[in-house]
Amino acid sequence: MNVAVQVNMQPQQPSHILKQRTGPDDPVLQETLQDALAQVSSADVNSIADELSARQERIFLNFQSDSASWTSSFADIAAAVTHTRANARTITNYFNHGDYKLITELLITELPAPVRVAVFVEKLNALDTRLAMELATGLLHYTSPKDNWLWTRWLWDPTTATGILPLLAGSTHNLLAENFADGYARVGLVTAMSMKFAEGTDLFTPELINNAKRAQFANSAFLACAYSVYLYGSTSWRLSREFNNLLPSLPNMARKLLGLKKLGIR
Repeated sequence: MNVAVQVNMQPQQPSHILKQRTGPDDPVLQETLQDALAQVSSADVNSIADELSARQERIFLNFQSDSASWTSSFADIAAAVTHTRANARTITNYFNHGDYKLITELLITELPAPVRVAVFVEKLNALDTRLAMELATGLLHYTSPKDNWLWTRWLWDPTTATGILPLLAGSTHNLLAENFADGYARVGLVTAMSMKFAEGTDLFTPELINNAKRAQFANSAFLACAYSVYLYGSTSWRLSREFNNLLPSLPNMARKLLGLKKLGIR
């Protein structure tokens, strides 16, 4: 099986919905970013990590790779590995025939994780590549969070060269890859590098990293919150106040990215 699948890069197209401002030094942008930062706390990151741990125990821990287990839990699994209901339905409908051989092979083969991910995505070519990647890496991460990491489009999308990882790393250089296996390895490397940034913030606390259950999801919780800060700041900067009032709270944005249920009114 050839896993050297080219990751095509395409230029990002500007949205016609967003109104362009003067640039990163725009005082309105600075104000909205500060407002966004004030909406998330270490308690939020801890809570999200707790929710990820509880979901892992409920759905993925000690999971039996037989068809009956897959069938009874698959809707919950699909919802956990993607951030929209439409994508979860797409995954569920694709596997509604009850054949989970590809998933079983992904989880039990002894090949290195990057190779397993690449083989899975190549074989699952009927799905959008990003969705197949999110399914593969979500399954690996949530079944064995200490050994595997996520690769979602909000972390790094090579088709648009966007995501929180290049923002934290300062460039896309360390994320550029010729194939999916190398791409997954590079996402893991930059994710680990990003934790150096996390350790310098008030969001990465001893209560997070010294708790065994929380710590295994600390990276995912922090990165989802970091991306939500960026998304909230840039979106609310460009949209009107009326549209801003429709946005969910920043912690709930992070929950949505991770397939968790939102808390509270917003």
